[in-house]
Amino acid sequence: MQKKLLAVAVLSAFSGVAAAQSANVTLYGTIVQNVEQVSATGGDGSVVGTSVSSARGGTVGGARVTGVANATGVADQENRLRFNPAGSNFGLRGTEDLGNGLSAWFQIELSANFGANPPLGGSNEGRAPTMRNTGVGLRSNTWGTALFGVWDTPFNQMVNALNANARVSGASTNHSANLLGGNMFAQGAVSGQATASWCSPVPSVALPANPSAAASVVAVTQAGLATTAAGCANFGMNFDRRERSSIQWWSPNWNGFEVKAAYNVTQDNGGVTVSNQINGRNTLKQSIWDLTASYTNGGLYVGYAYERQNDTLAAAARTFVGAGGGIGAGEATGLWTMGTAAAAAAGNSYMSGSKATGHRLGAKYAFSNGFGVGAMWESLKWDMTYAQDAGGVALASQNLTGLKKTAWRLQGNYTTGNHFVGLDYVRANAMSGSIVSATAVAANTFDGSSTGSRAWMVNYNYALSKRTSIGAYYNSIRNETNATYSGIVFGGIASAPGSSPKYLGMQVRHSF
Repeated sequence: MQKKLLAVAVLSAFSGVAAAQSANVTLYGTIVQNVEQVSATGGDGSVVGTSVSSARGGTVGGARVTGVANATGVADQENRLRFNPAGSNFGLRGTEDLGNGLSAWFQIELSANFGANPPLGGSNEGRAPTMRNTGVGLRSNTWGTALFGVWDTPFNQMVNALNANARVSGASTNHSANLLGGNMFAQGAVSGQATASWCSPVPSVALPANPSAAASVVAVTQAGLATTAAGCANFGMNFDRRERSSIQWWSPNWNGFEVKAAYNVTQDNGGVTVSNQINGRNTLKQSIWDLTASYTNGGLYVGYAYERQNDTLAAAARTFVGAGGGIGAGEATGLWTMGTAAAAAAGNSYMSGSKATGHRLGAKYAFSNGFGVGAMWESLKWDMTYAQDAGGVALASQNLTGLKKTAWRLQGNYTTGNHFVGLDYVRANAMSGSIVSATAVAANTFDGSSTGSRAWMVNYNYALSKRTSIGAYYNSIRNETNATYSGIVFGGIASAPGSSPKYLGMQVRHSF
C-alpha cells in the first residue's frame, strides 16, 4: 500500500489523472552501494608474444603478436579503494484489467548510477539515468504475455534465471556476466544502443597503422564517447544483451513448463551509408532471434536457451572499418582481422555477412536443508563471410571467418536464518578460430592458445529485513597469458594480458 501511495504522489506531479490509476500502479526500485579494494597484478608485460611462430609475423613495433588482439606493457593496477555504484534502478509498473482474463500492462525502468565517473557513467558522468527494461503489452490467462519495447533478450534472462546465487548479485559480484556471454574482448552487457554508439570513431581521426599494438586501448572521440576496437567487437559479438527494439512472447506456466520467444531488430537497418554498402548495395539485415524453455518443480529449475544473431558482427566490423579502423590483430603483420581500412578502400574486404549462434543449458536445485547448487554450460560460435569487389579480387588471407568459445559455471550456497553464503566458480575456455587462406600468407592460423580464464567468488549476505541486507564478497579472476577478462560486468578494472583482477568489498542493498 505504501508503494502505491508513493506512486500516486510521483505520478500526480506529471498528470492530473494519475490518481485514477493508483490502484494498479506501483513504484519500485533497488539501491545498491558498496566500497571495495581492487587490483589487477601479475600480467605479462613483455614485448615478445608467447608461442608465436614466424608464419604469423613475430612481433612488430614492440606489440604482443598473437592470434588475439591484446595490448602489451599495460601497467599493473595496484591496490586502490573505490565505489562501484552500478546496479541500482527505479521504475513504475502497472496493469489495467480489460476483462475476460485479458489485461494491459506497462513497465518503465531506469538505471541509477549515483554520480558514477566515466566510463561507468558514460558521457553524462552518471548525472542522468539510462533506460533499462521498459515496455508495454498484453497479458492473458490463456495465451501468456506479449511485450514491445526495450528488454533483456530471453537468452540473457536465462543466465540470471539459472543463477543459484542471485540473492547477492551486484555490479562487483556478477562476474559470470563478463566471462560468459562473449569472447575475451567482452566489456560487459550490451544495452539498448545502436552500432554507431559503439563502433564509429570520427573519420578524420587516424588510428594507428597497426591496431594490434593497442587494439584494446586505442580510443578516439565521437560526441564525447570513447570508441574502441574492443568495444565495437563487444557490441557485435556479445550475447548478454538488452535490445531496444524487442518483440517478445512468454507462455503461461503449463504445469511447470514455460517458453519464451523473441525477435529483436536493430534500428540501423534503415541507414544506407558507405560502410553498410558493398558495390552500392546495403546488404545488412540485423536481427536477433531467441527461444528459451524451462521447467520448475519445487526447488528444481532446468533451462535451455538458444539465440541467433544475424549481421550484428558484420555491421560492427563494417561501421568501424568504414570510419578508418579495423577490428582484430594483424592488419600489418599477417595475423587476423575483420576487415582493414586499406582493403576496404578497394571494396574487397568488407564483411558481407555474419551469423552467430549461442546455446545455454543448466539447472539449479534448492534442498530443504538450506543447501543449494547450480550449474550452467554455454557454447558460442561466430561465422563471418567477406565480399569480393566488382572485379573479383581475391579475399585478404588474414580475414577471420570463424570463432568458437565454450564456458561453464558451478555454484553452491547455504542459507540458515538470515545468513546466506554463496560460492561461484566460472571457467571461460580458450577460443578457437579459422582464417581464410586465399592469398599470400596461406600458413596463417588463428592462435587462441592461453585465452582462457577462470574465476572464484565467495559471498556472504545478511538479511536485516525482507528489503534490506548487508554483505561482503571476494572476487578473484585468473587470466591465462593472452586473456584480459576484467571479471565483472560493470566497472571492471583494466588489466594487462595474464593479470589477476581481484575485488574485495562490502555492500548495502535496499529494495522498495
